[in-house]
Amino acid sequence: MVYLASASPRRKALLERLNVPFQVVASDHRERIVRGLSPSRNAIRNAAGKVSKVRVSACKGLVLGADTFIYFRRRIFGKPRNLSEARRWLTAFSGRSHWVYTGVALLDLLSGRLRTGYCKTRVRCRRLSAGDIDRYVRLTRPLDKAGGYALQEDRGRLIGRIDGSRSNVIGLPLELIRRMLRECGLLR
Repeated sequence: MVYLASASPRRKALLERLNVPFQVVASDHRERIVRGLSPSRNAIRNAAGKVSKVRVSACKGLVLGADTFIYFRRRIFGKPRNLSEARRWLTAFSGRSHWVYTGVALLDLLSGRLRTGYCKTRVRCRRLSAGDIDRYVRLTRPLDKAGGYALQEDRGRLIGRIDGSRSNVIGLPLELIRRMLRECGLLR
């Protein structure tokens, strides 16, 4: 059994694609960015924090945690605090490339072994006008998404090109998760 330490409906939908039994559980971990750490280390640190703060009554199984954010111009972008911030970020991303990082942690409850990894994907945004950005913000819910946008809701409005894992941009790099679950003997 996999315990997904995330309330994200996008992560839940992605994990369903792997056909593994799982249950969503809450984590009390508060995501935090530590200055001086690389984007990959920050993402892994937060993912590991999520699995360590889950309360599961089972004594065996795997707890899966993930943390996704945008890395652009040497700065980490999580979820925007308000619509104004989302518009500013999307304006900054317009016509430019950035990286989507997702840190992953997988805790084996029986052995206590923690496996970690990360995935990064390059995303190129289309050039957007202020009207394009306003429409995008009106049609999507940018406040619960890293960087203020969502690939699964994009329909070609914002994202021009993706180099790497598409599922990573949505919030759960399935290729990495599949490999980690194989290492634990849960998948073939």
